[in-house]
Amino acid sequence: MYYIAYGSNLNFKLMKSRCPRARPVFYLNGVRVNKLSGWSLSFNRYANIIKDNNSFVPVGLWKITKHCEKKLDIYENFPILYSKIYLKYNSIKTMTYVMNSNKLLKPSNTYLKLVYQGYKDFKLDLDYIKNI
Repeated sequence: MYYIAYGSNLNFKLMKSRCPRARPVFYLNGVRVNKLSGWSLSFNRYANIIKDNNSFVPVGLWKITKHCEKKLDIYENFPILYSKIYLKYNSIKTMTYVMNSNKLLKPSNTYLKLVYQGYKDFKLDLDYIKNI
């Protein structure tokens, strides 16, 4: 299964501790994986994505196991805090989480540092996250 990450799960060190068998994927069908069109990034203490046809979110892609998905479900407090959605990304079925609430609450600096490191790990545009 493929998992799209956009928050703290971009961070290689954190994902290794949660899902040791997860592997980052930088290319799918020869195309660089680095953004999810039609969505925007928001924060309700933690990262969330909201449908927005005029925007995009920098993302990382992980190849995960069923065991890893169960660990992520626990970490994301699924289905209480986050729901799962399935998306086609470059013709591949993927999964990600979206928050059940669209409140806007500023994230902590500690959390933002974890996300920022994830942007570095996946070689995403650091200016995007600096503006949060």
